[in-house]
Amino acid sequence: MTPPRRALAADVPSLAALYVDCARRLGPRVYSREQVDAWARFGEDRAAFGAYVLGAETWLIDDASGPLGFCGVGPGPAPDVGEVRSLYVRADRHGQGLGSGLLAHALTSARARGVGRFGAWATPFGRPVFERAGFVLVEVRREDFQGVGFDRLRLALD
Repeated sequence: MTPPRRALAADVPSLAALYVDCARRLGPRVYSREQVDAWARFGEDRAAFGAYVLGAETWLIDDASGPLGFCGVGPGPAPDVGEVRSLYVRADRHGQGLGSGLLAHALTSARARGVGRFGAWATPFGRPVFERAGFVLVEVRREDFQGVGFDRLRLALD
């Protein structure tokens, strides 16, 4: 396994495949079939997914088999606020500390740029990783994503 590196445009297809695989393999544990399909559809939209990954400072960890996970922090509503836009780890690598390591690396990089506070919308899978990093749940909101209702978990770190 290599240290985290910045995601490039050439990485988008493999990161999209990881994202879709997470939706398909992990999603059924907490989501309906309709929700899983909606979640996966976003990763299949290469233009939207590419903007999602490349519109943030996205870090990834990979090995000879491909990407193991990725985490991106983009701009928030103020110069000193960052928005964690993504945190995904390959389904077969969950529970091994990769998500925590990626999140810590992305936050450290953002802090070096002057970001001191962070927000994130998390799935039930990511919530424990964020909470271990000091984020707290501030809101649960029902919203549509890809035309399907999801409970969204808003977390913050000051």
